[in-house]
Amino acid sequence: MFTIGRDILIQRVFFHPSRTQKSSRKDLITGLSCRGMFLIQHIHLLDAVFIRVAYMQRTSASLMIHILCQLVHHIPQLVITPIACLCVGPIETMPHHSPSSLAFILITAAILVGCHDGDAGFRSGTDIYAISAQENLELKESPLLSEQVKKGNLPPLDERLPEHPIVVPVVERLGYYGGIWRHYHIGTDMLTMRFINNYTPLVRWNSDVSDLVPGLAESWEFSPDGRNITFHLRKGVRWSDGEFFTSRDILFWWELCNDPRVPIVPPEWAFVNGKLMEVTAPDPYTVKFSYNDAFYFMPNFMATGYWVPENMLIPFHYMKQFHPDYSPQFTDFKEFLRKNGYQNLAVGAADNTERPTLCPWKLNFYSSTADRVVYERNPYYYAVDSNGRQLPYIDRIESLRMQSDETGILLIIAGQVDAQFRLIGQNNYALLKRFADRNDYRILRWQEGTAAWYSVCINWDVEDSTKRTLFRDKRFRRALSVAIDRDKINQIAWHGLGRPQAAAITDESWHFRSPEGQAVLKEWITRWSQYDPALAQEYLDQCGLKERDSDGYRIFQGKRFEILLEYFDDSVASDEAYLISNDWNSIGIRTLTRRSVGSDLWTKVRGGQFDMYLQHNSEMDLFSFPAWVFPTTDINWHPKIGKWYMTGGKEGEKPDGVMAELLEIYERCKKEPDLAKRHRLVLDAIRLHLEEGPFMLGTCGRQPDLVITKKNFRNVPENGILGPHAICQPGSKWPEQFFIDPYMDIADTIQ
Repeated sequence: MFTIGRDILIQRVFFHPSRTQKSSRKDLITGLSCRGMFLIQHIHLLDAVFIRVAYMQRTSASLMIHILCQLVHHIPQLVITPIACLCVGPIETMPHHSPSSLAFILITAAILVGCHDGDAGFRSGTDIYAISAQENLELKESPLLSEQVKKGNLPPLDERLPEHPIVVPVVERLGYYGGIWRHYHIGTDMLTMRFINNYTPLVRWNSDVSDLVPGLAESWEFSPDGRNITFHLRKGVRWSDGEFFTSRDILFWWELCNDPRVPIVPPEWAFVNGKLMEVTAPDPYTVKFSYNDAFYFMPNFMATGYWVPENMLIPFHYMKQFHPDYSPQFTDFKEFLRKNGYQNLAVGAADNTERPTLCPWKLNFYSSTADRVVYERNPYYYAVDSNGRQLPYIDRIESLRMQSDETGILLIIAGQVDAQFRLIGQNNYALLKRFADRNDYRILRWQEGTAAWYSVCINWDVEDSTKRTLFRDKRFRRALSVAIDRDKINQIAWHGLGRPQAAAITDESWHFRSPEGQAVLKEWITRWSQYDPALAQEYLDQCGLKERDSDGYRIFQGKRFEILLEYFDDSVASDEAYLISNDWNSIGIRTLTRRSVGSDLWTKVRGGQFDMYLQHNSEMDLFSFPAWVFPTTDINWHPKIGKWYMTGGKEGEKPDGVMAELLEIYERCKKEPDLAKRHRLVLDAIRLHLEEGPFMLGTCGRQPDLVITKKNFRNVPENGILGPHAICQPGSKWPEQFFIDPYMDIADTIQ
């Protein structure tokens, strides 16, 4: 088996400051050809090709890259031709204040030419050059599919589409059929692809996240009392194998949720007042959800993320063959869970190419290690463009597994990525810019959508009575807030790319669309965010922390007052925790910091066993994800009150004061049928935060997120939001209308 040390070739190896090294960089890019990189990473016939690259950017010490290639396997189908290319950089003189030295660049690229793809059964892509641009635009379906219709392998297009297909708005213009979208991922669960391909919910967020629009459900309505919501499914939608999608599929999911033998449980939105909803289906295209009280947030949950459709939309006709009640040869659900897909990653699924899908592209090939994953167009996809042409435009998506973000950047600057959303990182902008023209890339600056990266969550429910006295004193929390030098954090942790601010939620949230909403947002992101150590000292004195010990730290109730600030294992969190603790120590609050493993810290948070921790804020909709403002869950700054709310008062701690007021507002929101009034109730809750808060202390937000596309990869919006997972972008931007323009005259990606 071939493995590659994928943290090789640290990105800056391409960017030595000496202008005389341009030819060496060009040679390197030439060496890392598309075929070479593909085989190096994915044929599994070599064992250890690249060892490691060391590059010290800020010194001019010698640079050596040692590449070791060792052939360990051979199969008849593969012809291996190793080509080594030696590039020696120029002699460089060190800066005047340092001794002279030589900087040698030794780069050997192994270029492998082979013919074994491991998935030879794939159909070839559309021959996009066999027809003119005008002929392509006149087609109603991909030539790949029309050829299958001619052969009798597929029914005609009008039989494959529903009665009323979704008409997808295009960003620039109608697209051309054909092409392969090259992409990369990290890990085995294909998370980046799930954001692209798995957003097929009953209800959708529209492209700018300003409203909910029909998805697989053509319409929905509430009963007059708000307790029942009925969805009307599109008639004639088919799974990717041609079987009809009906209400039976959703009922099947609900049966699994209520089957104690299966580790699939009802979601949080299935409960109102602690009581479980009922799901019924009067006919094949109608599904009714019934609650014991009004619940107007239900469509919001239907539109949430890739995980809701992944979990809910289970193909009954296919999966029943692995269900013990329908197939007696199975005595348990082990095989069922393995076959069902993404929601069962814990038991080793996500690689089932046979499971039908409703997504634009269907999983076609999945290597045993997820090093190469291929998706092909779904011939029964239920969406069309404004001319009635079936989507998606692109035939195939091929994704390569990278070991790290850095090796993903390598693939981009080698010209082997057509469009990439996520995994790029804000700090790579200057680096990628230098290769944009060479590789015909556009670099788009979408938003991370952060309203604090990071924020300090102060445990309102901390068990220590001394700490609880201060943590619930708004003067103390405000002292800590104005003691933070957010400009310094922005420059050091974020290289000046963020916006110093208080903790809030994403600016683009639909709660802030009105002039009133904009005014509340502006106050929310600025209140108590100024750097004012003198004011912090005054507040602390007023809280009873005037006395200090011999080390200058403040004393409360007879002893030094100390707090522990914990954070997840992340370099930016580490930087921010260090800077925050320095600021707080400087005003006399003894602050210790601790880095924690994610699972360990989450366990402590949910148990309320923490003082303060750093949390990444990013959210668009407080109706479905309310915990940033309302104490409804056992995380953030309200673990025990949140637990009380989640369990209907059976566990946790009963709220009073401002916490009880916030929960009362949230309950009114759930029962309010008028959307505009619901938004105003959210603004009322935020005003309570302004009066009695802050409860979270923001640092910086609004960091950009880079998106890379080839210049001929079109219909990608100039703006988007990648941070809040619930809106599932780019999925809600309709990737099925992205297209590759084969007629655009662009330079070769490898020169």
